[in-house]
Amino acid sequence: MTHEEDTSNQEQGQKKPVIRRDKVVVTKVTEQELKQIKETAEQCGMTRSDFIRARALGYKPRPRLSDKELDGLRQLAACRTDMVNFANALHGLTDNEKIRLFRHEATMLDWYEKVAHVTNHVTDFLQSTQTANSYPAGTTNQEAKEDGA
Repeated sequence: MTHEEDTSNQEQGQKKPVIRRDKVVVTKVTEQELKQIKETAEQCGMTRSDFIRARALGYKPRPRLSDKELDGLRQLAACRTDMVNFANALHGLTDNEKIRLFRHEATMLDWYEKVAHVTNHVTDFLQSTQTANSYPAGTTNQEAKEDGA
């Protein structure tokens, strides 16, 4: 099949050809190695075969986000929404209205308390993602390959 035929098939709504993996590679591992392979593949949301294939081809799959990290990501998204809403509200004010607003001490203290809460959540989430290799990565991305593999 030529590239033109493949493109015309896709344009006509036909499915892409399925890659058939019918070759088998067998290797022996210890009980501990098997346990580690199973656990790591599960953490990455992959089958053992997909995980081993990815590693053999030089990719380094990363674990999926933990429940705690997913919760942090949701909170970060909610914080972003709040900040966008605040910025939009400020954008709609005239310069004089902004000056009056920011000179009002009670309003500024209230605003600071809310912003501090948001920035604390952002900081906590960013620190949690820096301490663990927690971002999901596909195994087909060339950038995911390890150096020297």
